[in-house]
Amino acid sequence: MTLSVDLALDHIARTPRTAVDAPGMQAATALIITEQTEPRVLLIRRAVRDGDRWSGHAALPGGKVEPSDGTRIDTARREAAEETGITGLSAVGAMDDIKGWFRTGVVTPVVFTVAQPQALVIDQREVAEADWVPLQWCASRQFRARYPYPLIGPWSSWAIPFGTHGEQLVVWGLTYRILSNFIALCR
Repeated sequence: MTLSVDLALDHIARTPRTAVDAPGMQAATALIITEQTEPRVLLIRRAVRDGDRWSGHAALPGGKVEPSDGTRIDTARREAAEETGITGLSAVGAMDDIKGWFRTGVVTPVVFTVAQPQALVIDQREVAEADWVPLQWCASRQFRARYPYPLIGPWSSWAIPFGTHGEQLVVWGLTYRILSNFIALCR
């Protein structure tokens, strides 16, 4: 199935995000898509840290809103630069806010485009590995899987080759939801 990324980008640029008012953590992620014929998306594997329940998991660059951030777009842009070294990002727009399932709080996915995959300089305190993954993999039945998260059962996910060694990365949870929402706009 061919994805029409231009259709999704046009929708995001024209449609104001639906903001969710929820107490707790306020955060933004950077969904960075290449403008190539076969678009790629930047994914990270989070660094392993004591006390971080999402250690080693797939994610998009992102993090908590800081008082110095003017907008959620500024937050996503700052976090992408801190975690992956990518700077000068121009935002297409923000997708609808997503309320977290495990804790209170809201994440705003912000979409950026770049002409082609950029070299990455990762902050190893936050990111173990980063890679530009074909967006089509996230829409393909070939990579669908069920992630057996403890206590709450299996989640829909993708299991995709990732990084310099092609090791499997399981994309599930919030990252899966954000990418699924974007892919739905591409159809």
